[in-house]
Amino acid sequence: MTREINSADWPEFCQRLTQQRANATVKLETVEPDGIKNELVAGATFQSVAFTKSDGCSDSMTLRVRGAREIVHEIVEPIQVRLHPSGTHGDFNTLQIEAESGMLFLTFHPAIHEQTLAGLKAG
Repeated sequence: MTREINSADWPEFCQRLTQQRANATVKLETVEPDGIKNELVAGATFQSVAFTKSDGCSDSMTLRVRGAREIVHEIVEPIQVRLHPSGTHGDFNTLQIEAESGMLFLTFHPAIHEQTLAGLKAG
């Protein structure tokens, strides 16, 4: 079952994901608001994701992955953060971040384990 992360827990979720899944293999894809899909990189190494709360109305998440080169992807004004199940009980492979600028999909191998979400509220 898809799991949404409550927006109040985004900073903690990003910190846990960075600590527990650094160096995981990932595929990074985006879907633009007009529906165009782009695979930015496959077989890359996850480095980090960080949430930044702004005083204004443009919070952001910064994602770093390394393929042949480092890719830094800025997600401006995230709306929803969801995890899609891997098929293994309690594990999740795909992180989906929906923002005003479109959607981002980050597929993890190995999967994100349910324990990573302990204590975080569902959205």
